[in-house]
Amino acid sequence: MRARKARRHVAAAVVGIGLGVVAAGSPALAAGRAFELVTPVGSDPDVRLGGGAATPDGDIVCFNTERAIAGSTPNGLVTADDGFCSRRTPSGWTTTWVTGPTPVEPLGGRGGQVYFVSPDGSRVVFASDLGIYPDYRGAEPGQGTASGTLSAFMWDGGASPRWLAPTANPLPERRSPVEPAVSLEREAVAVSRDLSHGIFVSSLGLVPQDTNDTLDVYEWTPEGIRLVSRDQAGDAVGGFPALGTDAEQTLAEPGSVSADGSRIFFEHTGSSLAGSPAGVKSVFLREGDDLTLVSPRRGPGPAMDVTFAGATEDGSTVYLTTEEQLTNDAKRAGAALYSYDVASDQLTLLATDDSDTGVYFLGSSADGSTVVYRSGLAQLFVLRDGQARSLGNLDFTDTVPLLDSGASSRSDKRAMRISADGSVIVFASTAALDDSPGGVRQIFRWTPAEGLRRISRDAADTPPVTAAGFGNYSTVLPGFTRQSTLNTMRFRPNLGRGMSDDGSRVFFETADPLVDSDINGFIDVYEWHNGTVSLVSPGTQRADAFYHDNSADGTTVFFTTEAQIIPESDRNTSRDLYAAREGGGFALPEPAPRCEGDVCQGSVTAPPVSTLPSSSTFEGPGDTTDPAPLVPRHTVARLTAAQRGVFARRGRTVLRVRANEKGIVTATVTARIGRRTVVVARSMRVARSGSTASLPLTLSRRARTVLRTKRRLRLVISVSYSESETTIRQVVVLRG
Repeated sequence: MRARKARRHVAAAVVGIGLGVVAAGSPALAAGRAFELVTPVGSDPDVRLGGGAATPDGDIVCFNTERAIAGSTPNGLVTADDGFCSRRTPSGWTTTWVTGPTPVEPLGGRGGQVYFVSPDGSRVVFASDLGIYPDYRGAEPGQGTASGTLSAFMWDGGASPRWLAPTANPLPERRSPVEPAVSLEREAVAVSRDLSHGIFVSSLGLVPQDTNDTLDVYEWTPEGIRLVSRDQAGDAVGGFPALGTDAEQTLAEPGSVSADGSRIFFEHTGSSLAGSPAGVKSVFLREGDDLTLVSPRRGPGPAMDVTFAGATEDGSTVYLTTEEQLTNDAKRAGAALYSYDVASDQLTLLATDDSDTGVYFLGSSADGSTVVYRSGLAQLFVLRDGQARSLGNLDFTDTVPLLDSGASSRSDKRAMRISADGSVIVFASTAALDDSPGGVRQIFRWTPAEGLRRISRDAADTPPVTAAGFGNYSTVLPGFTRQSTLNTMRFRPNLGRGMSDDGSRVFFETADPLVDSDINGFIDVYEWHNGTVSLVSPGTQRADAFYHDNSADGTTVFFTTEAQIIPESDRNTSRDLYAAREGGGFALPEPAPRCEGDVCQGSVTAPPVSTLPSSSTFEGPGDTTDPAPLVPRHTVARLTAAQRGVFARRGRTVLRVRANEKGIVTATVTARIGRRTVVVARSMRVARSGSTASLPLTLSRRARTVLRTKRRLRLVISVSYSESETTIRQVVVLRG
């Protein structure tokens, strides 16, 4: 009771009634912020980690939930989320369901999740597999998406969402079966700033000119869809946006679509296109009807694959990585980093390295003045105004794609932010940088004038005990605090601005108490500003607080927590979304009127007369043996020797999983390829109660290549079940 009263006093102090400053004696919150409950009052949302974004002004924020709120349709599946956006009004936050309406009987098991929001909040691009419109593979009328694959949609305030990746109705007859290794999903992988343009990938013939049965890049426009990966005659030639090297990455590299949507970059392998050499991967720019080869070969060769690494915001400068010598400038044996200026047709060698891994591009400023890259697995570099500066040696875990890694090669899991003018770089690292002890992930900030500084520290510079996190992300790795195995956004980007646009404010989370008022022992959200660290979350709540996003100027910060920070409005213990806002706060609900004396008693009435026969015994909970609750379980049939043989020869097999309750079963197959453990296959199906689900597994092209060359591939198959925390693993060795 005492703790509850304490929480109420904190709420009253920092929420207030439109207060612009924090009352004396309240926690040391950054910049005098007040708390506001964003999710609907009285709802039970369970906001997911790792999804949704806020508009630059901080007046609109989007998020995903498992449970039905704001008029959404309950779907009964813990992995089938729905997306919402909340708008701030003078009296509070109002929430809109933006990923619906959906069918009463949804077909997919992943639901609808918000991916992108326009700066003014008028448009939201989301993905859904729930069957909003009739789709591929013979859907019966009213049944929706028979394939159950994710497709891109847009909410723009209308009664129904707009389908951004529609199929022809009916689809033209296929000339050959779709290659099993090719995903049929059509998620949005890159967008223009206002979301009016964006790209997705499909192997379906969505326009008459696409008859090649391979992956092609499509663009949506206000007028409809058009084919991006096409030749001068307008016919599909096959292509793909740069999605990095990780099999689970579903977001194109930064700059794949310019901010105004006029320029789209993609990769193509195979036939000679726009002067590219045949048989190797090249990078192209689609600008209206014009096609430009932006990876010209002007060196001694031989021709090798060139990969799109990124581009500036306006698409004027393209960054490329390759082991080929593209210019006459000498390069080392490993992959090198080049830049290509579209206007001047100038190709420049930026960095080269002779390690096995070569140079990894990590990001650039919007204006192209600053480039960040790592050399092999060793050093982190900043290239600014033509001068390369080393920021120090990295830790091995900094480069692991699945972790919250500042130097990861996977763009949508990279905990790094660069200001538009390149004057501020913020990233997470476990390395011993700036005299930090290393071994514990911390947050670092670099400027040209101040150099590199660790900012996730207290005033006494106490050595860190727990890791500091940066960005809005989730992970499927066991043992991580942000683990969210039921979160369908877990393979989406490491979202959240992480800092103000000018880099003067940085937001991160840690369980270490960096100020005296952090007394709860849980993870809290912090702000660094002008050398001072202060709390964003209360520091007194009895649950973790996770960063979600912030406004462009950093005056509003969003975070999620299961704690009832404003118990007058937040009446549940599921995860809600809160705003900590400068000059914010709303009036608390009026308390129920108190009664005194006889007015509390009410009128006296006679007791009811029972019409039931009396009994000498009482039967109820605890008086008889209640049946034990059903414990959700799943079992996985082991692959037989014959199945392993077919798997090795054809790269395909079917895994049988039985569950005793309805839920989602997911199979993830990993293999050690080179120095990395990568996902080489994945499948997800809805399991009915007491039934067996068949999960088709198809090895990635890369895994099949390794199996052919090495004649052996060791796989780890992990099967999770949405209703259980148990993951079943089996090791399978394929022999070629």
